[in-house]
Amino acid sequence: MAAALAVFSPKAHAQLTWSDAFSKFKLEVRADGEYTVTDTAARPNLGIHGKYFNFMLGGNLGGGFSYYFKQRIVANPGTVTFFDNTDFLYLDYMPSKNWRMRFGKDAMALGGFEYDASPIDVYFPTNLWRNIYCFQLAASAAYITDDGNHTFMAQVSNSPYVNYNNLNYDAGLVSYNLYWAGNIGHLHTLWSTSMVEYKWNNYLNLTMLGTKLVFDKWDIYVDFIHHALAINDWGKNFGIVSCANYYFTPRFNIFVKGMYEQNKSNENLGSSVALDHQLAAGHTSARYGLGFEWFPNEEKNVRLHIYGCRMTDSYTDAAGLPQSVESWNFNIGATWTMDYYKMFKK
Repeated sequence: MAAALAVFSPKAHAQLTWSDAFSKFKLEVRADGEYTVTDTAARPNLGIHGKYFNFMLGGNLGGGFSYYFKQRIVANPGTVTFFDNTDFLYLDYMPSKNWRMRFGKDAMALGGFEYDASPIDVYFPTNLWRNIYCFQLAASAAYITDDGNHTFMAQVSNSPYVNYNNLNYDAGLVSYNLYWAGNIGHLHTLWSTSMVEYKWNNYLNLTMLGTKLVFDKWDIYVDFIHHALAINDWGKNFGIVSCANYYFTPRFNIFVKGMYEQNKSNENLGSSVALDHQLAAGHTSARYGLGFEWFPNEEKNVRLHIYGCRMTDSYTDAAGLPQSVESWNFNIGATWTMDYYKMFKK
């Protein structure tokens, strides 16, 4: 960083200032207090947990190049590679306003508004959101329309099955992703389809269709998630998640969220050769809840939240008997952001 400060000082380069090179420079933190009651547990699970501690740095390098770096600051090192706890570390190149090329550690280009949100802003997520290892080394090319309302992207990335819970999957697996982000008036879309390699020359199709309506006081999205291992697997494994927000004021929001996911595949997903880790085979999962967000200051760099949700996981055991596990989760927490770029600019 010291070298970068010297290189990008106004004296060294009159056309590229310090503020250009470090236009994003901040820390963000979230801590939650949780209370979870499960009908099969002898005692509730409760405690205060640090959820996220992120460092972000980004800016313009000149000549159409820019960069972005986001690191989760954690106590434990990566278990597979040095970059395990790095969400983003990529270089962008825009030769024109219509074309963008990107290379580095990036999020897989998948659709859906729950997936698209920053993890620090997501409450009681779907199983897919919790279980997909989405930050991968990738290369992409995107076309952006003149009005900026539509982005069409093709991306090749490492497969999330290269590293999944240390199950020693093959290295060199890839994922081919096609993605469309569109704004059509009040209607916004985040759609994608992917061929995800889970072992050599074997692919899982992952299609994610996110559609959102946005108005001044409220918005609502519906994400449809479908994954299939073969043609005869279509319709067995899917999920639907929806979230609606109503903004009483710019600083106070109430939201409701619900989801349903199922995996009716016959594959045994609990083994080390599992093919689809989003939800165990034969299971259905439902979750719904209500919450509030409040920003106590005008800068919105502090956020308080409260939510409660109910979850049901149903399946058939080895004896052929239906089973169901129910739980309630109550959460209260705070998120705060230290935007050093804005501080220095002032």
